[in-house]
Amino acid sequence: MAVEMELVGVKVRMPATTPVLILREIEGGRRSVPIFIGGPEAHAIDLAVSETATARPMTHDLFVEVVSGLGAHFERVVVTKLVDGTFYADLVTVTSDGEERVFSARPSDAVALAVRAKIPIYAEPALIDEVGFVDEEDAEAADEDDIVEELRKFLDEVNPEDFQP
Repeated sequence: MAVEMELVGVKVRMPATTPVLILREIEGGRRSVPIFIGGPEAHAIDLAVSETATARPMTHDLFVEVVSGLGAHFERVVVTKLVDGTFYADLVTVTSDGEERVFSARPSDAVALAVRAKIPIYAEPALIDEVGFVDEEDAEAADEDDIVEELRKFLDEVNPEDFQP
């Protein structure tokens, strides 16, 4: 079963200034999956994430509108595999009749559509096992968040009587 991911963002890797799409497990090991993408694709994702309005519809915006206008909708994106350095993704749509249709897509295009259509992004467990990594900074931040949450829970449940001998 595919694992739900969150879009961390698009980062630029130096010195080559190559954009990298970062997806991270929402639960579990919180591993990240880095996917190298092109500049135009990075720009398309950035526009969607920042909800930047454009004078005319960008290609991904147009695609979402066309699919909706045809009575279908986007359901989810699944990043499926890595073959010879190329990532693959499936873009899942549902027709007005309730029929699910799957289209092969580049992960960058699929994610750009997912952000615009506000649909979930998933990755296959085997792919995460193959390329996923735990970002140490993210792990430390998650540990701090867990500690804060435990403290909040403790403070919500503690009574003054708990401290009396």
